[in-house]
Amino acid sequence: MYKNKKIIAFIPARKGSKRIKNKNGRLINGKQLFEYSIEVAKSSKYIDKIIFSTDSKEWLEYAQKLGCEKNNLRPKSLSDDNARIIDAIIYELENLHFKEYDAIVTLQPTSPYRSSELLDSAIEEYFKTETSLITIVEAKEQPIFMRRIVDGKLVKIVSNTSDIRSQDFEKIYRIIGNIYINNIKDINTNTILNENEVGFVIDSKFDIDIDTIQDFENVKKIMERK
Repeated sequence: MYKNKKIIAFIPARKGSKRIKNKNGRLINGKQLFEYSIEVAKSSKYIDKIIFSTDSKEWLEYAQKLGCEKNNLRPKSLSDDNARIIDAIIYELENLHFKEYDAIVTLQPTSPYRSSELLDSAIEEYFKTETSLITIVEAKEQPIFMRRIVDGKLVKIVSNTSDIRSQDFEKIYRIIGNIYINNIKDINTNTILNENEVGFVIDSKFDIDIDTIQDFENVKKIMERK
């Protein structure tokens, strides 16, 4: 709880994955990937409840032993490759009767490297305005140098001239999304987490996300060193 506001952590971990089989349950340092999200939520000063949403009976039972709420498996309709996280959030909130809570913090297992200090700082920042929040990092790449290829020719992504000195660049930011925070009352089927409004700038060392097997191997090396 933060200043009498009740907070839920939501960890989505469906079993299926096209690129990496059972990605969310793969081991790093002897822990399944989703355990890192559970651990950081448990170590937070402010998280009151943790919802672990999955279609794996084995994972669910283990997560509940670690302290997550008692819930049921996700239905198949929310567990295929087209399933949206927001629909799983709505399903769990309705079934667990947690709509009276104030905020929900979404922690995806594919971003395992976070600290409780980072999470609590994001929560504190969110409650300054209670406006939807997402983590971001300063981007190294400038979009004025990016192109698409159309009919064999390079086409600008943005209309700005590329004749500009590097010291004159404006800072731009890239969405990381290892922490999303939303007002539960604002959650609906039209909610898109990547469109949360407040950007919470974090250190680039937390810029870790697993999408491919190469990502997993790279993250494994980083996590093992730390």
